[in-house]
Amino acid sequence: MKMKIDNLDLAIIKHLQEDARLSFRELGRKLGVPHTTVFTRAERLVELGIIKNFSAILHPHDLGLQIGFIVVDAQPSKSKGIADKLSGFDEVRKVFRTFDGKIIAKIVVPRGHHGFEEFLTKLDDFPINAYPVHEVIKFDHTIPESGLKSLHFYKEK
Repeated sequence: MKMKIDNLDLAIIKHLQEDARLSFRELGRKLGVPHTTVFTRAERLVELGIIKNFSAILHPHDLGLQIGFIVVDAQPSKSKGIADKLSGFDEVRKVFRTFDGKIIAKIVVPRGHHGFEEFLTKLDDFPINAYPVHEVIKFDHTIPESGLKSLHFYKEK
């Protein structure tokens, strides 16, 4: 299946990122297209893997949980295995690998110094730097429109 998205797809993505509870009928009204078109487009975006799921976004810090990041300085040849192992921990919510072998992981644990510290004891065989978050300044899960328009499969009409 050839992947192409256009301005209508971008508008649907933009609105659903802001409020995934928005009905396709209401979204159709906002965009000036039939709700069946919105439904068909949204289904296609899911099939293409552009939209992964429709869900509630919870902010761990606002719920009283501790957010932290760890950076593992691994050899590039070993970083994939370490990243996979980190991914297996429930507390690990996101894992990223850099070209030079660093692994950056977002951790969510019960609030308090001991929650983060306790998690770190599970990683005694990794060379890590740990960064518990004191204050969240910006928490945004969306992709800006400029980023979406830069995608190689976007075609402006």
